[in-house]
Amino acid sequence: MTQPIPYRFAAMAIVCTWCRARPGQLCTNQRGTQDRRRDVHSARQTDWDRVMSTRCPERICQAAPGQPCTLAPNVHQARTLAANTPTTTTP
Repeated sequence: MTQPIPYRFAAMAIVCTWCRARPGQLCTNQRGTQDRRRDVHSARQTDWDRVMSTRCPERICQAAPGQPCTLAPNVHQARTLAANTPTTTTP
């Protein structure tokens, strides 16, 4: 069963690598004093696209690429780690 991500921006389901906003929190300015209300940082959106292009490796989830993780409002930590693991290709 797939549930929609309940955030204003889908990328809020992961940590922002630029401002360190936690899942569920809006991105903030450099000083962390003001929320970004119109969008999230481009780094967070890029990371979100990378995570969503990866199949979730959690045994209870196995969400296909492009589908949100099941049973949780955020993506599973294993999926985030799998997306950030570089793959090697042979020439």
